[in-house]
Amino acid sequence: MGKVLGKQASKRLLGGDAEIQIKLTPEINQDRPGLQLVPEVERIQADGSLGELLRSGSLGAAIREKIKSAILSASQKGTDLAATLPPVVQGYVALEDAAFKDSGGGGLLVALSGNARITEEQVPLLARQVKVRIASR
Repeated sequence: MGKVLGKQASKRLLGGDAEIQIKLTPEINQDRPGLQLVPEVERIQADGSLGELLRSGSLGAAIREKIKSAILSASQKGTDLAATLPPVVQGYVALEDAAFKDSGGGGLLVALSGNARITEEQVPLLARQVKVRIASR
């Protein structure tokens, strides 16, 4: 809302309802060991000027890219192995597969499989780190 000749004036720049269907694919990131959820805009249902904007031109492409970028950023924060694994094994973990699994009740979880190889000397350190994590919960 702004002022035009001393009077309040509002101008609607764009309007409409939109529904955007996004597919998230779990993928193992080889550059930085961990899981990455890769978003892909599958379908856009939108009406009015908002629909026109989302479906056409470079501005629509930029908005779709911003949506994908925001989802990717949020999902990376939730799938950071450095935040979930004890420090002693972080450098030794090799993820091999990731997939969505039904958690029951309409929920999803991501199942990761892989391996970690640590030396005999690292086992006591790992045990201490796990005990500290359990105690701090």
